[in-house]
Amino acid sequence: MKYIITIFISVFMLTSCFKDYNEDFLITKKAVEFEDAATNSNAPGKNFPVLANLLEMNGVTSYRVNFFGGLSSVPQQIAYRIVEEQSTAVEGRDFRFITGNSLTVPANTSFGFLQIEVLPTINGSKLLVVELIGNNEVEVSANYRTIGIPMSNAVLTPAPGIVVDKGDYLHITELELGGDANPDIGCFLDMKTANIYNWEAVELFPEKATIGYFHSGSNFANFVFPGLSSMSTAWNSYYNRIRNWSVAPTGTVVRYTNIQPVDEALYEGLDSRADIENAVRSAQIDVLTRHGSASTYGPGERVRSLKSGDIVFVYSSTHDFYAVIRVKNALPDGAVASTDRKIKIEYKVQK
Repeated sequence: MKYIITIFISVFMLTSCFKDYNEDFLITKKAVEFEDAATNSNAPGKNFPVLANLLEMNGVTSYRVNFFGGLSSVPQQIAYRIVEEQSTAVEGRDFRFITGNSLTVPANTSFGFLQIEVLPTINGSKLLVVELIGNNEVEVSANYRTIGIPMSNAVLTPAPGIVVDKGDYLHITELELGGDANPDIGCFLDMKTANIYNWEAVELFPEKATIGYFHSGSNFANFVFPGLSSMSTAWNSYYNRIRNWSVAPTGTVVRYTNIQPVDEALYEGLDSRADIENAVRSAQIDVLTRHGSASTYGPGERVRSLKSGDIVFVYSSTHDFYAVIRVKNALPDGAVASTDRKIKIEYKVQK
């Protein structure tokens, strides 16, 4: 009997301990947290996670806010703020809050949503840091109150007046492409619209990548068709991404360098769809006499070592059109930061 009493007392004390523990840690006040903050690790050096990049083409994006501590019989307006000291994105220029200055957790539900839209006027890569504030009745989780949202313009559209309609062809008077590692200016060109796509955008619309501008330390400025299989050695990490595209555009390019007055006259004289096609077809043959067949000059899916003044003749086999590019400014070597590896061009392309 003594043993039975002892066991009973021990079980009672143990049960009492659990009861005290539960009471100490029981959430008795309503609170909110970002779902993404609770389920993702903090970014290095930050007390919040940095989430997937938003593009202006994504439309409205929602971020779930969890509500716990018991349901509310009335809707709860949960305030939030921009953490200005850690944000580079500007409201009204780079993005807008669809939900205004606060989000709603409807009555008798356990979550609400912060909604954000990236605006077409965003320029470059930005970071928005948002912190929940709560309200007089609802607290905010100390550890899961903040998220970082990177955003950028994935597609650069040409400025007004850049694309000149010439009837059966377009004259793009000036355009600047970023190198393959440039985070702000895309390296993929849709020649029919003059839109420039960065990596995130082109992976959504790979068929738009008529041609790419890639940079390397040994071959400097390159025009290359993304479907080129030799990219597996030239830019292996990029090739591993491109080969997963639903469409990897291909074609043929030819480069003329050491430009002479007759070459300038040829470009200036391109005045119709037929002129452009004839120029490209002739260059595919004449380059063999002028420069010899080589990866630097073509014909092939890539030309290298582009210099200011060069003329590049393009045939897109994926989209079946011809174009002629004049290089207005190209870097002569690879010893520059990735953000400075740009090329400025003009071109004429069949409609």
